[in-house]
Amino acid sequence: MPVKEGAVRRRAPLNLLTAAAAALATVVVAPLAGPAAPAQAVADHAAVAHAAHKDAPTGQPSVEVFASGGGIVADGADVVVSVVVANPSTDMVTAGHVTVSVTTGALRTPAALADFRTHPTAATRRNLGSATTASVAAGGTTVVARVTVPAASLALPSSKPGVFGLAASVTTSSGTLGTGAGTLVVPGASPKRVGVAAVMPLTVPTSSSGLISATDLATYTAPDGVLSRELEIAQSNPSLTIGIDPKILVSIRVLGQSAPATAKTWLADLADLADLTGNPTFPLQYGDADPVLQLQAGLAKPLQPSDFTYAMSPGDFSSAPLTVGEPTETPTATPTPTPSPTGEPHLPPLSELTGFRYSLDSIAWPAAGTVRATDVKRLAGAGLTDTIVSSTNTNAATVAATPDAALDTAGGSVLVTDDALSSALQTAASATDATESSVATDALNAQLALASENAAPGTVVLASLSRAWPTDASRAATAVGSVLDSAFSHPATIESARASTPTPGLTFVDHANPSTRLQPAGELLDLAGEPRSGGTVPEANITSFSNVLTNPLLLTGDVRARLLTLFSVGWSGSPDWSAAVTKQYSSMQSTLSAVQIVSPGSIRQASRQALIPITVENKLAHPVDVVLRATPTSTRLEVESDTTKTIAAGSSAKVLVPVKAQLSNGTVFLSLQLYSESGIEIGDLQTAQIDVHADWEGVGALVFGIIVAGFFGFGLFRTIQRRRREKAQAHG
Repeated sequence: MPVKEGAVRRRAPLNLLTAAAAALATVVVAPLAGPAAPAQAVADHAAVAHAAHKDAPTGQPSVEVFASGGGIVADGADVVVSVVVANPSTDMVTAGHVTVSVTTGALRTPAALADFRTHPTAATRRNLGSATTASVAAGGTTVVARVTVPAASLALPSSKPGVFGLAASVTTSSGTLGTGAGTLVVPGASPKRVGVAAVMPLTVPTSSSGLISATDLATYTAPDGVLSRELEIAQSNPSLTIGIDPKILVSIRVLGQSAPATAKTWLADLADLADLTGNPTFPLQYGDADPVLQLQAGLAKPLQPSDFTYAMSPGDFSSAPLTVGEPTETPTATPTPTPSPTGEPHLPPLSELTGFRYSLDSIAWPAAGTVRATDVKRLAGAGLTDTIVSSTNTNAATVAATPDAALDTAGGSVLVTDDALSSALQTAASATDATESSVATDALNAQLALASENAAPGTVVLASLSRAWPTDASRAATAVGSVLDSAFSHPATIESARASTPTPGLTFVDHANPSTRLQPAGELLDLAGEPRSGGTVPEANITSFSNVLTNPLLLTGDVRARLLTLFSVGWSGSPDWSAAVTKQYSSMQSTLSAVQIVSPGSIRQASRQALIPITVENKLAHPVDVVLRATPTSTRLEVESDTTKTIAAGSSAKVLVPVKAQLSNGTVFLSLQLYSESGIEIGDLQTAQIDVHADWEGVGALVFGIIVAGFFGFGLFRTIQRRRREKAQAHG
């Protein structure tokens, strides 16, 4: 399911009794006179843990453990170990006992660390201490114990850097509750610092709409909105590379003067990003569409937006070209636009709507673990010479050293993200409270320490944030800052990652999108009329149908934007995507039947020449120009010509078909078909039944003549008779 803005994990509040029990559970391991944990450290660890242990069955209690100081063991300092129990069940977890331990040897590779986190009970460990644990109410998550381990009891080598596994095993009266896994990092006397480049997508929650509504824009660009939070993260970390979804820019600009004030301000701040902080930027595909999904679905190259006139109102624009949020070459050198000769509003063209001064323009960023080497080559041929891929698209797990981000393939360049480091960064950036942040920071420092320990000199690793949205900009900015410039790292850029030396033995491993994603994408493309390899464009498709409009882009531009949005990387793996695709497919089919002949039924023709009225309905939001062609099934009826008619938006109109009947009676069926002016069939074929009585006109005239003649004859007869009577009377 797509991530919702502001969505956070529900947790039970830490009540006073639980807090008191947790405090009582704190124990100091020998020597007993060791210093207690600082008050601030206790306060920082008094909240809830970030997540349940991955081994715990759904709905079952689980254990988490983390150490103070971000898990980094300072020489000669004590370590406070916090133990957290999450209880999503409907039963209380009773008070119990916890044993804290550490691995006897260092975990030297990311694979070893991942294995320990998954199976901490399988590792050889040394006990550091124990304590009683507090109970946890049903549905609650609580810090159940803290164990202070004096430096003398740690017995970890301080001169040599290393990452050690930290475990906490909790038992209650009901038996073993579980074992949580964390880390302790020994930095050594002088730790190496590996170059880290970080990249973040600037996107919004997924939708099936081709544009972001004004209401959503106002929400996203509010002081605590998702776009404001993302921009704050970028502003706080000048080395962070930003991939910008052009849909955001277009959605603000098409509204012109009607755009929310916060959205205009946000767009101006984004435009200032390069000048004020220097963050590298590059465009994502429109709607953050997955370019590889499109190629694997059969397109020759990724789609681009085509037109947004359908979404603009002339009243929202002046006669001057659009400048809202567009960076200029220099702050003072803004050219004076030439007014429109007629003074009519200037609707910005596509280039103005999508334009931005990007520092990088050749990067593709598809969904993780879905790329083939041939896709990289085809993207390079389309101008996207660098493709960001997940390390799951490589054999990185089998390479002893921490792999460099750079990887060359035949025909294209690849930038490989370190999945373990990226996952830790995302978790830290998404933390919703101080304790969750501490847990995530422990994991992040462990990954950085391993990277610095294993990497060759000059190595640059790439960390990425996912298409999720942090709930706290400050914590997220701090997390990004820590990964870029910690005790084990220094900031690097995408350019330096691209220029670094590929790690020997690192190879590309092909993966592809699942058929459950490719097939629906292909069906949408076919119905839209987008030619693709292996596809079959139906005769009735959006591209051909759009010719019924004077400006076909009013329709195809909207459909193209919606398709790109549905191809968003953010939809990958979402159970809601199928329903969104089905809805769009149905909408496109409805569009194809939006201009139709209303079934005419039976029509009586009582004259030799007539204009037969046929009703045509237009449900589109734009006027259409149609040509009605009528073809009779019998020579009794002759259609003189096709009829052209403009049907207003959202209305119906009568189209008069001129016909001529022969001097015979009978039933004639008239086939009726609409066409665009370019000859494309529109809508379904309809049939009208015409009852022809073409000789009624002559018979009627004859009958009328007889009646008139009879009337005058009868009058003449009566006149003659009357005169005879008058004459007879006169002679009598």
